[in-house]
Order: sequence, then structure tokens, then C-alpha cells
Amino acid sequence: MQQSTRLDNRSRSLGLAARYATAMIVIAAAPASAQQAAVVPADQTAVLEAADAARSMGAVDAPIRIVEISDFECPFCAQFYNETFRAVDSLYIKSGIARYLWISFPNSNHPRAWPAIEAAFCAGGAGKFWEMHDVLFERQDEWLAEEDLNALLIQYAAGIGIDEASFGECLRNDVTSPLQVSDYDAALRSGITSTPFFVVGD
Repeated sequence: MQQSTRLDNRSRSLGLAARYATAMIVIAAAPASAQQAAVVPADQTAVLEAADAARSMGAVDAPIRIVEISDFECPFCAQFYNETFRAVDSLYIKSGIARYLWISFPNSNHPRAWPAIEAAFCAGGAGKFWEMHDVLFERQDEWLAEEDLNALLIQYAAGIGIDEASFGECLRNDVTSPLQVSDYDAALRSGITSTPFFVVGD
């Protein structure tokens, strides 16, 4: 009788383990799209603070500071990204040697630079500035030729895991314009006239 009870208990334990394992397999197999999308805050101050923080990366106590003043429509900025940025990221940022900050400075001859910067900052509001930064440079030719730019930018946002509705609201309401204007004015005051421009210091 005692042996039968032990067998029954063991059977129940095995049954529970099997169901638990099956549940874990289902969770592991769930597509990435089923995961919760990052939301851009509705409050403008929260977006601006998050975007401003998100565009810096690297160790806060890194001995070197690198500031890039850039424009997503600028072909030379895209060239720097495609040919050099990854090496800088690997050798200096990820190693803890440098802290990196990205500042926007749209060229007046680049009509799509402003909305592209806005897209990056709205993504920054959801904690994904650098993901959008990468997409915009990697696919520069595509979005420069796209008739419905906002729709494509929202598509990019969805592709990097941002909630489409909150991102679209951020674009439509020009939520990040104060940060963009602040960047532009600061660059002008510093005498910067072209991009990309770099400031390296400690």
C-alpha cells in the first residue's frame, strides 16, 4: 500500500513536471512580436528627459568624452556610421574608455533631416534612440526616397519594438522639437557649420 502511494505521488509529480515543461516550451517559442512594445510617454517632459538621456552611451565615468554633431540626411554622416562608428563603439565605448553623445544639427538643405531626428528622439523617449539611429543610417536611401515618410518611420519604430500608436503621436505632435531646437542653437553658438563634427575631450 505504501509503495502504491509513492508510485501515485511520483506519477503526479511527473505529470506536473511535464505540464510545466510544456508551458516553458510554449513561452520560449512565442514570437518576439508578442512581447510588450516599448511605449513613448505621453508627457512631453518625460519624453524629452528620456530622449536626452538615451542619446548618450558608454560608461558614465569613462575618461574620454566624444560628442558627435550629426544629421541623419547627411551623406558623410552615413559614411562615418557605415565605415567607422562600429569600430569606435567596439574599441572605445564598449571597452569603457569613452562616453559618447549624439547631438543633432540638421543642414538647411536637408528637408528630411528634421523629421528623421524627431523619429530618433521619439524612439529615445521609449529608450531606443540608438536602435533608431542605426536604422536611419543603414536605410538612409530608402527613407529619403519614400513618399509617406511618417508611415515608414512608424514602421521602423515597430520593427525595433516600439509601440506604434505612442510613437506616431510623438511625431504628429512635434513632442521633441524643444530638444531639437536646443541642439541646433547650441551648435550654431559653437560655430559649427557642417556635419559630421566631433568634439573629443576629458
